[in-house]
Amino acid sequence: MIKQIQHMGWYQVTLRELRRMGSRRLYLLLTLVFPLISIAFFVALFSPQVPRDLPIAVYDGDQTSTSRTLLRMIDATPSVEIAFQVSDPLEGKNHIETLDAYGMVIIPEGFEKDLIRGDLPTVKSYYNNAFLVAGGLINKDITTAVRTFAAGVGYSKHVKKGEEPLQALVKVSPVRLDKHILFNPYTSYFYYLVTCFLPVMLQIFIMSTVVYAIGVELKEGTAADWLTTAQGNMVHALSGKLLPYLFIYGLLMTLTYTILFQYFHVPLNGSHLILGYNAVLFVLAYISVGILITSIFPSVRMALSISSVFGALAFTFSGLTFPYQAMYKAYVVAGQIFPFSHYLKVFNDQALKGAPLTSSFINLVALNLFLLIPFLVTGRLKRMAQDKKFWGKL
Repeated sequence: MIKQIQHMGWYQVTLRELRRMGSRRLYLLLTLVFPLISIAFFVALFSPQVPRDLPIAVYDGDQTSTSRTLLRMIDATPSVEIAFQVSDPLEGKNHIETLDAYGMVIIPEGFEKDLIRGDLPTVKSYYNNAFLVAGGLINKDITTAVRTFAAGVGYSKHVKKGEEPLQALVKVSPVRLDKHILFNPYTSYFYYLVTCFLPVMLQIFIMSTVVYAIGVELKEGTAADWLTTAQGNMVHALSGKLLPYLFIYGLLMTLTYTILFQYFHVPLNGSHLILGYNAVLFVLAYISVGILITSIFPSVRMALSISSVFGALAFTFSGLTFPYQAMYKAYVVAGQIFPFSHYLKVFNDQALKGAPLTSSFINLVALNLFLLIPFLVTGRLKRMAQDKKFWGKL
C-alpha cells in the first residue's frame, strides 16, 4: 500500500511538472524552440561539409602560357578560387589584411625562361593561418598543385630526351607514398564538427533546463509543495519532475541522429544499439550534472551561469581538436569530469570506426557513474526544499 501511494506521488509530480511547463513560455523555449533553431543553424552552416573555393589573390609577374597553366591548376583545386589578379604583391597583401582573401601566390618574372634553362624558379605562397582550417586547406592544395606541375615539367623533359615514359616517371618520383585516410576518407568537416557541435549545444540546454526547473521551485518558495506532492520522497520528486525533459531531449537526440545518419549519411559502422544507449546515457548524465549544480548553488542565476561555463568547457576538454596525448596529464584528468568526453569517444568508436564494444566499454561505464550523482545529493536537496533559508534566491 505504501509503495502504491509513493508511486502515485511520483505520477502526481510528473503531472504537476507538465502543468508548470504549459504555464510558462520559457519552458517551451528551452526545451524545443532554441534547441531546434540551434540544430537547424549548425546543419545549415556545415551542410557543404568541406570548405570550397576559398578566395586567394595571385600576382603573375611572368605573364606567359606556362605561368597561366600553373594558375589554372591552382584554381582547379577544390578549396582554392583565384578571386583577385593583382598588379603588385602589396595589393595582394592588402586583400589578405582586409580578409578579402585567405592567401596569395606570387609567380616571379622570368618563370618560364628559368624552367626552360633548367634553373629552379621559386613560386611563393602566403596564406593566413590565423584561420587554421582555411589556411591549412589552401596551403595543402597550392602545394599539391605546384608539386604536380613541377613533376609534369620534369617528366616532359625526360621524355623529350628520349627516355621511356615509365623510366621518366621513376626519375621524377622515385619514391611513391601509398597513403590511406582512415574513418573519414572524404576529409569532411561535417563529420568532424557537426557530430560534435550538436551534442555540445544540447548538453547546455539540458543542464540549463534542469537547473531552471529545480531552481525556480526554490526561488518561488514552491519547493515544499513539490516535495509534498512526492510524498516526501526526493528520489521520486526528482524523477517525476525530470521525466518530461528526459523524454524531450531523448527525442532531440533521436532527431540529431536521424539528420546525421539518414540525411547526411554519416558512416555508421558500429552497433546501433550501443549508439542509442550512448545517447540515452548522455542525456541522463547531463541531467545528473544539472541536479548536482542546483544542489550546490541554490541561486538560479548562479546555477545557470555555472552550468553554461561547464557546458562551454566540455568541447575544450574533449580532446577532439587538441588531442589528449599532447595535453598535460592534469588536463586529461580534468577532461574526464565532462560526460561529453566519454560520449564523443563512444560515438566516434561506433559510428566512424566500427570498433568493438571493448573499445567503448570504459567510457560507457564512466557515463553510468554520472547517474549516481542524484543519489548522492538527494539529502541536501530535500533539506533545501524544506528549509526556507534556501528559498527566494535570485
